[in-house]
Amino acid sequence: MVGGGILGAGIAWDASQRGLSCALIEQGDFASGTSSKTTKLIHGGIRYLENLDFGLVRESIRERRLLLKAAPHLLQPLPFLIPVSDGNPRPWPLVRAGVFLYDLLAGSGGIHKHQLLSGAQISELEPVLSGGAIRKGAVYYDAQMDDARMVLEVLRSAVESGAVAANYLRVSSWILENNRVAGAVAEDCLNGAVLHVRARVVINATGPWADRLRRLADTSLRPIVRPSKGIHIVYPDVGLHKALLLSSPGDRRILFMIPWRGLTLIGTTDTDYDGDPADAHADRSDVDYLIEGANKLLPRLRLEKAGVITTFAGVRPLVAQEKKDPWAVSRTHLIHEDANGLISVVGGKFTTFRRTAQDLVDRAAVLFPEKSLRPCRTGKTSFGYRSADWRGDRINGLMKELLSQGALYPPQVSRLVQRYGPQAETIFQWILSDREMSQPVCPHHLYLCAEVRFAIEHEMAVSLSDLLWRRFQLGWSSCQGLDALEHIARVAARCAGWSDAQSKEQVDRYRQEVLLQHRYER
Repeated sequence: MVGGGILGAGIAWDASQRGLSCALIEQGDFASGTSSKTTKLIHGGIRYLENLDFGLVRESIRERRLLLKAAPHLLQPLPFLIPVSDGNPRPWPLVRAGVFLYDLLAGSGGIHKHQLLSGAQISELEPVLSGGAIRKGAVYYDAQMDDARMVLEVLRSAVESGAVAANYLRVSSWILENNRVAGAVAEDCLNGAVLHVRARVVINATGPWADRLRRLADTSLRPIVRPSKGIHIVYPDVGLHKALLLSSPGDRRILFMIPWRGLTLIGTTDTDYDGDPADAHADRSDVDYLIEGANKLLPRLRLEKAGVITTFAGVRPLVAQEKKDPWAVSRTHLIHEDANGLISVVGGKFTTFRRTAQDLVDRAAVLFPEKSLRPCRTGKTSFGYRSADWRGDRINGLMKELLSQGALYPPQVSRLVQRYGPQAETIFQWILSDREMSQPVCPHHLYLCAEVRFAIEHEMAVSLSDLLWRRFQLGWSSCQGLDALEHIARVAARCAGWSDAQSKEQVDRYRQEVLLQHRYER
């Protein structure tokens, strides 16, 4: 398996649970590509109703229900408000019908029933929208998630089921036997070592990189991916109580404004992209599009480009056969097998990763006729840290000891148990033996020094970038992680054994990465 995003993690989880031996390699850090550059939603996709894609919406809503049950510590219900004013590209009858149909398709799997609101009610619920031209509106429900964390926890469940996973291993060529892909030659990006990984079936789950991997075996292959860039901007809190779904007046694209981690997340764009997915970034026209679109729809907010905290960009691996504008292309997935036996999967949504993985493993399972494989169990199984058995008495004893000694406050203990489940026991033991581990990484962030150690020793973080962008996601905070940088670097250096020179190199590299998120200003 090649690809350490949500889909690769999901395939490894499903395959290993069914009894297949599975190894996963990723060229960067886990979730370092598109899977950590999302709108942070697990959603049915209400906008796909316009395309009459009822099957996709129904499947997405079903997967949303399963994921809310499987990982309640990573997902929370989120209300969305659709405000409608005169001249809205999506008139009130269409909005009203859309939320009704959305709930109808959800059936018993719905979160809460939709609500229809007057302009006065909207002004009361969302003061930042008062005094404008909004006449009516509707509230419906989806879910907000922690995308990078979900990838890590799905991958952890795969490893606990017997899979092997490694980051920073880049495929340089395929191993071919009788014109069939029988494995990969992979280079260790950290030390240059070369490994030969062999497998009866090789899965290409690299998303926007899928065609590049396919062409390592045959440069003449036609593309199956249509890369589309989506960018988001992180803005200070504008005072929203609910997420907003807006229709851009110029091109009818959907814009989201979402309360997120005490800030406001605004996105997304959807434009064709032909560069290296690793180099995707927000440019000036992308940021202008989001700022100007939001201000046209909600002029009272008076958003300014100078107020943007940071940006992020990801590349969606849409299916290449579609000829529509990228935002209108269906998000259904495609499983494609080349003549050399390499199986690639593209398209799909983060929300439907579990079902896509199930379809792919079903497809691959026929290549193992001698095995009596178990049926898919991921639809009935929790994943991540909280899926493990609890050793209640032991962890409760540690919690009481920490509190009695004043090493942690009750909210800190609760947060650690919520985030790490039974693995919080390891963190508690470290804190009891080394009080420095109980210190926050900086005054205005929740994370503790013990969590830096845990990410390095138990979550395969090898750099400050891994820690600040994905394990803790401080890069998207108001300070972009810079206030915590030096302290985290000292703790990480102690845990990972970095020299002073290596630590300085890590700090300098992260600072440069922060600057790169502001390339649109140039």
